[in-house]
Amino acid sequence: MKLKILLAGVLMLTASLSGCTTRDWIQAVGGAAQARDDYAKKSRIERLKKANAASSRVKN
Repeated sequence: MKLKILLAGVLMLTASLSGCTTRDWIQAVGGAAQARDDYAKKSRIERLKKANAASSRVKN
């Protein structure tokens, strides 16, 4: 329980000392999530391209 309170206190201190508003934090998290989604989509497309290329080589 003490660890949770300490962790919450450290998080609050970090947020207050950074000078960022709640809106800034939300935008940063949203940007990170969007980048992760874009990377996952790009990786998925590349895997599909490789699989399709391998499939077409096998058919020929």
